[in-house]
Amino acid sequence: MGSISKIILFIVLILSHSNLFSNGPYSIESITEQDGLRNGPYYSEALLYYPLEAPTPFPVVVLVPGFTNSISAIQSWGTFLASYGYATFLVNVNSFFEPPFSRAEALLDGIVTIKVENERLGSPLFGYLNVEDFTVGGYSMGGGGAQIAAQQDSSIKAVIALAAWLDNPSITINNNTSTLFISGEFDNVAPNYYHTDLFYNNTPEDTDKLLYEIAGGFHSTVTSPYNDEEMGLKTLFWIEKYILNDFSNCDSLITQPPTASKFLTNLDCSADILGDITQDGITNVLDLVLLISWIINGINPSELEMENADIMHDNALDIFDITMLAEIISSNTSNF
Repeated sequence: MGSISKIILFIVLILSHSNLFSNGPYSIESITEQDGLRNGPYYSEALLYYPLEAPTPFPVVVLVPGFTNSISAIQSWGTFLASYGYATFLVNVNSFFEPPFSRAEALLDGIVTIKVENERLGSPLFGYLNVEDFTVGGYSMGGGGAQIAAQQDSSIKAVIALAAWLDNPSITINNNTSTLFISGEFDNVAPNYYHTDLFYNNTPEDTDKLLYEIAGGFHSTVTSPYNDEEMGLKTLFWIEKYILNDFSNCDSLITQPPTASKFLTNLDCSADILGDITQDGITNVLDLVLLISWIINGINPSELEMENADIMHDNALDIFDITMLAEIISSNTSNF
């Protein structure tokens, strides 16, 4: 298919599917600095979306836009992610013209604000935020900044790089944080061969990574999850896997969609999950019940089951495995 045909196909898909990918199950609210949100010194335009009646603590995503953009450029990501249960904090740099490193500072300062908000008396989010594990992301220079920020804060467990741009894209991102790269096929602002492709290739092979290039897409295509259904889904599944430790959609995550002009990943969904005794792709209370039942009734599990149940790696199932499994589950309260 020629370039013109791909562009026409992309436009048709957007027009015909504009309402196809709906929001999640939760209603949302938002708060700003006028509502008491901290005014961080390294960012501006703070806007925090959060879900109503979703399981707590809410996982947190911090996003920053690109060069000369206001947060309105990526605002639909905030409402979209919040509707699926994620507190989503949109921040910007103090000057629209600041480089990726300043956008990394804005993201890191945003994390500080989230921690403060979690302890602010009178906040509707008091005690409701997960302040241990964060996702950061950004568009264009913001996507470059997100990769930089992940190198500086070990609490960042996932990165969403949307049409990412860096001053020197050939540098190796010595990043051990799982990174999702999404870009448009016809991006002429941050051409894939000089940005996203290099970022993916220069991310170490022992770091989980995935590249999804949207067929017929442009630089601005990634500014809204509603522009491409698969982009929204891949993002949800990525955060789900690395923040919630929920592997149930891992196979869907690594499946190449028909809308991809390029799709690369080093993920292996067949890897066993410690504590996932039921082999359902997630470690939760059902695994704990099964482990206790085996121990009480003297049942000998299969070799594979034993590998996942023997949390202490001492070739025995006992109270110590029960205790450790309970701690694993309690650290991921969304699985209860």
